[in-house]
Amino acid sequence: MIKKNKVLSLLLVLCMTLSLATGYAETVNPDGADVAALWTEELTADGWMKVTNQDGATLGYSPNSGVQLIQVDGYAFKDLNQNGVLDAYEDWRLDYETRARALASLMSGEEIAPYLTHGGWGTFSTKEIAEDNKAYEYITIGGRGGVTRNSGSTTQDNVDHAIWANLVQELSESCFYGIPSLISIDPNGQSGMVETLSLASTMDPAVALEVGKAYSEQYRAMGINMMLGPQVDLMTSPVMDRGNGTYGEDPALTRDIAEAFVSGMQSSWDGDTDLGWGSDSVVTAMKHYAGAGASEGGRDDHNEIGRYAVFPNNNYEAHLIPFHDGAFSLKNSSTGSAGSIMTNYSVAYSKDGSLGELVAGAYSKFKFDTLKDAGWEGLVISDWGVWEDGGKVWGMEEYTTPERVAFSIMLGMDQTGGYGDMEVLDEAWLLIEEELGTEDATALMQDRAYDNILATMRLNMFENPYNSTEKVKATNCTVESLAYGLETQANSIVMLKNDGTVKAAAEGTDKLTVYIPYNFSAAVTGGWFSSPASCDPAIDIEVASKYFNVVTDSVGDPSGTDADGKPEYVAEDIIRAAAEDIATCDLILVAMDAPHTKSAKEVDEEGNATWLPPSIQYAEYTATTAKEESVAGNVVIEQFNDGYTVQTVESIENRSYKGNTAPKSGVYGHLETLQLCAAAKGDAKVIVLMNQTGSGAMVWGEVEPLADVILNGYKVSDEAFLKVLSGEVEPNGLLVAQMPASMEAVEAQTGDDTPRDVECYVDAAGNTYDFAYGLNWSGVINDSRVETYSQAPVTEVTTFDFQYAK
Repeated sequence: MIKKNKVLSLLLVLCMTLSLATGYAETVNPDGADVAALWTEELTADGWMKVTNQDGATLGYSPNSGVQLIQVDGYAFKDLNQNGVLDAYEDWRLDYETRARALASLMSGEEIAPYLTHGGWGTFSTKEIAEDNKAYEYITIGGRGGVTRNSGSTTQDNVDHAIWANLVQELSESCFYGIPSLISIDPNGQSGMVETLSLASTMDPAVALEVGKAYSEQYRAMGINMMLGPQVDLMTSPVMDRGNGTYGEDPALTRDIAEAFVSGMQSSWDGDTDLGWGSDSVVTAMKHYAGAGASEGGRDDHNEIGRYAVFPNNNYEAHLIPFHDGAFSLKNSSTGSAGSIMTNYSVAYSKDGSLGELVAGAYSKFKFDTLKDAGWEGLVISDWGVWEDGGKVWGMEEYTTPERVAFSIMLGMDQTGGYGDMEVLDEAWLLIEEELGTEDATALMQDRAYDNILATMRLNMFENPYNSTEKVKATNCTVESLAYGLETQANSIVMLKNDGTVKAAAEGTDKLTVYIPYNFSAAVTGGWFSSPASCDPAIDIEVASKYFNVVTDSVGDPSGTDADGKPEYVAEDIIRAAAEDIATCDLILVAMDAPHTKSAKEVDEEGNATWLPPSIQYAEYTATTAKEESVAGNVVIEQFNDGYTVQTVESIENRSYKGNTAPKSGVYGHLETLQLCAAAKGDAKVIVLMNQTGSGAMVWGEVEPLADVILNGYKVSDEAFLKVLSGEVEPNGLLVAQMPASMEAVEAQTGDDTPRDVECYVDAAGNTYDFAYGLNWSGVINDSRVETYSQAPVTEVTTFDFQYAK
């Protein structure tokens, strides 16, 4: 440790390296030489200075940022705006709210405009940020938010991420009041931990709390301080396109898992002791506010075809429960409430105006007013792509981009998600100033700045935004953390069917022999997750060999061609194992991806639209029992001449897909593999390991009759399945959504907004695949979790008096 003495500090730093000496920050000392220093500092291995105050805050600053230290009352403070004075926002002895308000009051509306963005960073390089013009310009102008796509969930490249994050914070510290940056991430299964549906299938808030703690520790170690999630949309339609990112369809379960997980994420913890906001906290942005789970036809509201969420049973309020009664009412964290929300894309559709104007969430006065009525205060960030022409600007198409931004900021928007065009933000500020006058416009912008500053300040980022690569190595993707991640996965798996094959492992028995077939998957084109056609082992052979003796297939050269004439795999390229080899096997392991064909819109050359149904079965599906008329649709204006004058007729577009056919699933080859194995199994048991990668629900009639055992996993690894199958881990998970008896049962549900209203599949053993169903080695699970969550779905918010728009 280095006692703070200017001359001694400089000498010691000179002894370290010349480059550090030339960038070293001197101390501004208003106390004078007679006041004893109550702090020490040291140069860390990562190149930033660590300052330890006695019984006070630990600080971190970069020798290259230009920031100096101020000593007051013997304590050290960072002079973030480099004015030689201890400003209130720099005084760590004051509360967060006072400091945040003090800083916001220093800023003009014009200064604040670029700060209300979340549009960085351009690249995620470990080189100097100055070499990346987009990130450099973004930060120096005042941008302080951006998402990272470069963290590894199960690898140690997170060390590089921590180095990059330190460079972002070093540049941030050097300019624009020294405000640190919010580096966000979408939920990513860090160290293999369960997420979304798999976390919910534990139906254990205590597990969710511990998982939240582990996530936040690992995120903060590598420089991530904001999570764009969790996604608490209710999966009230079995065909919901983004259902696999939710906590399922039940309001009470989603409420409780969200409350516990956010509590774990947002508090800093000393063992079981809640320290509140702090250096290990991660601010959570609950998404998508609100009602996105009720998208008509399960369609993705990232696209125009999914622009409407519909509430035929007037169940909009049920979709508020996970937010207001869950994440905004934390019982397990002294942080009190989720620090942020993300608006949704979809239009909450109502003919009578009870859900407000027919606009996307970023522009919905009704939704912002609901937040205000509930007394919620926090950072509001938009989802991506909601500002520019051609984006998800539902209902705001006639406005310019600056007008849209200004309109949303005046409603309550604090950050433009994924957007950082500073010229547009400048124009938006001028529009707000013109609308409100300079004084009121500045006050409004300072309120928006306050929300951003407070969210960052609560994370202790103003004290120390820097990361230790040694801590990353000690927390991320270690042997221990990966083992914990695998444990959480295995405990989330739901056993749906068991003829007695799956049971506790017997000690001393020899390895069983298993046949693992290859699966064919058709190419996926367009969208976020494009992939070529493939022929791959259904399970990782190396992993499976740890548990079993393995017989498997092989694959030849690709014999097909794609649209560009390049070689492409087809199902016939799989070379199946010899029948005599399969006959020696005890088990046949068929790993399958659940089917999910999205609803689509096809337009012919004359502009006529045909709507195709969604499907959660493998075979093609013709929607003969679908509704004749859709609930929602765009207004269609037609003009015609009646011989006297031009008449204008308005009608509502019909988005029904009745009578139309969805093609067979892109993973139909997985079903063909199962059929082949069932026909050739002999005395072997057929084990289906189902990966629910689609909506989170499926029709089981094509699969269950061919299987002796079914294990259902929500985005879990092969090894997690094998731990359960081998008897190492007793199955413990429960279904987080009803499994429909058929696609006709899906069509017969009372509404896309209503939880748990589908006729469920019944298997050969007489078990109903209903919400909260699952087996362990003894049979159907019927414990306190089942008792708690099998009650009738809650549909009303309890923490405030919700009112529809008038």
